[in-house]
Amino acid sequence: MSRPRGRTGLQTWLIGSFITLGVAASLLMFLVLLPTLEGSVVSGATERTSQSTVRVLEDLSEVPGEGFGLTDEQGDAYVARLASEVRGSARYFDIATGWHAANLAAVPGAFPDDALTQEGDLADKSISPAPVRTRVAEGPGDARTVFSAVRVTQGGNVVGIAEVAVPVPPPNAEIGALQRRVLFAIIAVLLLATIAGVVLARVLGRRIARVADTAATLSAGDLSARAPESSPREVATLADGLNRMADRVEDLIGTVTGERDRARSLVAGLAEGVLMIDPDDEVVVTNDAAIRMLGLAPGRDARAADLDPDLIELVSRARAEAGPVDGPEVTTPEGGALAVEAVPLSEPAGTVILTIRDVTQERALERTRRELVANVSHELKTPVAAIRGLLELMEDDSMPAEDRREFVRLMSAESARLQRLVEEQLQLARLDSGGLPLERQPMDLAATIRAAARPRALLAEREGVTLRIEATSPVPMDGDPDRLEQVLLILLDNAARHTPAGGTITVDAHVQGGDALMSVSDTGEGIAPDAIDSVFDRFYRADASRERVDQQGAGLGLAIARGIVRAHGGDITVRSEPGRGTVFTVRLPRDARVGSSA
Repeated sequence: MSRPRGRTGLQTWLIGSFITLGVAASLLMFLVLLPTLEGSVVSGATERTSQSTVRVLEDLSEVPGEGFGLTDEQGDAYVARLASEVRGSARYFDIATGWHAANLAAVPGAFPDDALTQEGDLADKSISPAPVRTRVAEGPGDARTVFSAVRVTQGGNVVGIAEVAVPVPPPNAEIGALQRRVLFAIIAVLLLATIAGVVLARVLGRRIARVADTAATLSAGDLSARAPESSPREVATLADGLNRMADRVEDLIGTVTGERDRARSLVAGLAEGVLMIDPDDEVVVTNDAAIRMLGLAPGRDARAADLDPDLIELVSRARAEAGPVDGPEVTTPEGGALAVEAVPLSEPAGTVILTIRDVTQERALERTRRELVANVSHELKTPVAAIRGLLELMEDDSMPAEDRREFVRLMSAESARLQRLVEEQLQLARLDSGGLPLERQPMDLAATIRAAARPRALLAEREGVTLRIEATSPVPMDGDPDRLEQVLLILLDNAARHTPAGGTITVDAHVQGGDALMSVSDTGEGIAPDAIDSVFDRFYRADASRERVDQQGAGLGLAIARGIVRAHGGDITVRSEPGRGTVFTVRLPRDARVGSSA
């Protein structure tokens, strides 16, 4: 996981914070606590000096004697002892011998000349034998002096006043020890703060790093990653929020992916071709239909430049007009026709959707319809014109009765031809719409073939053609006997028209698995290879010069035969070799349920 440059990490923040806190605590100790402690040490030293001074004064407030005062030698000795024990300056005023002083240099200027201090004055006026409460006087350089005084008695009589001025010894050793301890405490605080910062930073850092690693893994696309929920509460809340977000994102991406896959499947399954061209003229979406219609190589990156120039121009027009644009029909190398429409998308701008529809069958159907109308018109026009012409000739009253009877016979033949044409058209229309009724029933196809072909054998023999029936074994099946007889007669008539005298027509029927097969073969002139795919087309006829005039049909028989066979769920095929003959094979399901599901 990459780290943002120029950013301080959590561990650095925590360690720095703890060190800063330690430094602040150390400064607080130096600036506040240490002077307070030093003051306490000084106060303690002053208190100890005061207490020791009071004890000495209490101990020396009574001197031996009869109560008439001390001599000079006794006064000097007494004040010297007093100064020694209080470890300061001492002065004694005796009512008999006057002032005595000792060690005045210890506290220079502590006593006024020939006058009591305020403590001595208080002691002189006091009726209590206890020493006067000590007074602490501060001097230069933080020097302190403890002053006190006491009445001196002898034999129960007050004989004098003793005064002391005791300098408080500076507690340098104690302050030094205190400073060393504070220094050690500061070092310990800084060390503990650093250690605590490092430990806490590592613990929190690892836990937050796991959350950060999970976020990085999620951003890299692995939506299965989840962050561990560990203390403290804030980290657990962060991990829980990240996990909830990951669950939500995973659900959303799953939904989006499903929608995308469904959309891709829908686009891929469309019969219409679909292409999406982005603003950089890259083909970013294409389905199988578009690849097939445009002849694009599958599995490679295509560009708009690879498309037909008409399509490229259509894309440019759609971008320029910012609306749907219908393009001209594109002709494929195979001769097919494609209808193309371009629709620009508003986001991202410049993206164009091309929809391609194969209209080859539609165009072929249109041509077939036009040809059908033309052929029907032509076929209807011929008998109508013949009947009309014959009627005009019969209007001549001088026409012999024999010619009139011949004309009536010809008109009857043309009417029958016209009726047959109309009936065939109606039958084809019913076949196209699925409305041709089939009366299925158990039947023997071989027996139906023998019964229908026997009369035709006599007609064929009259024309010099041999009709052989080889459907000897039973062929049981479910079907409409009348419709299947019609198919057989159509095939026999077709074979008779194209088989010259001396030829042979063979009809066969047999069982092949679950199918019934019927074939009609002849030894006629056959069908040209380029015409074999058209024999089942409506109004298609072979070369009219090869047909006998009295046997010409409208070219609808084979189309009707194929329609009846397919209505039974079967199929009809043709195999031919010019000059050697033709074979029509009809395959029918024997079980009507198979035919219905086909």
